[in-house]
Amino acid sequence: MNLHPVTWLRNRFVRDAATLQVAGMINQASQLASAVALAFLLGAHGQGLYVSAISLQALFYFMISVGVAQATTSQIAAAAARDNEYKSSGWVTFMAKAVLLFGTLLLIGGALILPTVGERLYGSREVGVWAAWLCAQPLLELPRVVAMVSFQGTRRMFFLGQVENGHELVRFFLVILGATITGSAEGAIIGTLGASVIGSILASELYREARKDGGHPLPSARQIVARMREVKVRQGIRQGVRVAFLKNGQSLFGTVFPRLIIGVVAGVSWVTYFHIAHRIMMVPMMLALGVSRTLLPALGELAGKKDIDRFRTLFVKATLITGSLIAVCELLLLALVPWMVTLLFPEDYVRPVFTFAAILVIGYIPYGFGSTVESFYIVANRIKALLVITLIGAVITIPTNVWLILTVPYTGTAWGLSLYQSWTVVHLVYAAWFFRSVRRGGGVWGGAAASTAPEGGKEA
Repeated sequence: MNLHPVTWLRNRFVRDAATLQVAGMINQASQLASAVALAFLLGAHGQGLYVSAISLQALFYFMISVGVAQATTSQIAAAAARDNEYKSSGWVTFMAKAVLLFGTLLLIGGALILPTVGERLYGSREVGVWAAWLCAQPLLELPRVVAMVSFQGTRRMFFLGQVENGHELVRFFLVILGATITGSAEGAIIGTLGASVIGSILASELYREARKDGGHPLPSARQIVARMREVKVRQGIRQGVRVAFLKNGQSLFGTVFPRLIIGVVAGVSWVTYFHIAHRIMMVPMMLALGVSRTLLPALGELAGKKDIDRFRTLFVKATLITGSLIAVCELLLLALVPWMVTLLFPEDYVRPVFTFAAILVIGYIPYGFGSTVESFYIVANRIKALLVITLIGAVITIPTNVWLILTVPYTGTAWGLSLYQSWTVVHLVYAAWFFRSVRRGGGVWGGAAASTAPEGGKEA
């Protein structure tokens, strides 16, 4: 393998991954900085209310989300590899229509349900009301989501990075501004919604610019609207729903449930400590952001060309290199946590944050090696295997998590999360078995991943 820097920079995968890597680093730094600022502006209790409102909205979101973004990105990439403009345009339109329908359902359901849920869980109807406000995000962010899927599927990673960084930097500014003006979590929530609007405006402008760059053609907003009636959501939703089962489960058990449970059993201040530890220990995971998001369209292109040898090589290299880097960085970062927390946060944060970080690192190391697994399952059309392995993991880990939560004060939820994330090892074992069993040139993509299309008619 040629390791010369010039050779690596000429590799499109490396360039794309590096672009998203830089964008991911900026986003992670911004999110950590906002956590630091809110700790001083709102205190542990106020910041805990803000995080709890976001987690409550996320709970409702992931309970009904159809998770079509990853599957749609893969299909756009496969169509672009074959220069099939009609099919890729159909998938972009499908994404817009799915977000529109889902966002409307989320907004109505959130307004009716979440205020009561907030009152039942936290004794605070206000937290539920804030969560209901956040249910407007999918509709406010529709242009941004469509643009991001289009950019990732056609491998316009520079535009994708600009959209993400622009939105995150605006979010940082408006959240801090809102918290400063109001002195409460309400201002931070309003700032979050304002960032959604501005992020969509920025994405729309960059989308128009991308249509002129000479890459794979993207449909205009007028073309997307014109094809809305023609494109049938049910034709593309099947794979998205399967992906959603895993993706939403990961988000619920890895992000949402821990915060909600800690808030109920230990208090909202401990939500803040967990949130900060999670933010810090997630920093090494940014090494996987650029790789995993570049890997999905890259593998999608190889699927379109039915090149199983390059598919396997790319997946193995990405998995081993990314996982090794993350493992080393996690261990180094853990040693620095006491110093970092002392430097950035109030003194009483140090002990609980370090305790959570030490527990979380146990799960994040194997989880880092699994950052490429989702792309493998989606593009190889092995969603059924993904669901089976995930269900087995749920049967084993969920009862154990419940026992840990009930028997280990304060930190039981973090121990359960580390156990859940360690199940990634089983997915890696399956991927290894898959590549050993597939014959050269076999019909790996003979199912829905290669044929399903939401065009509503024949290809042009």
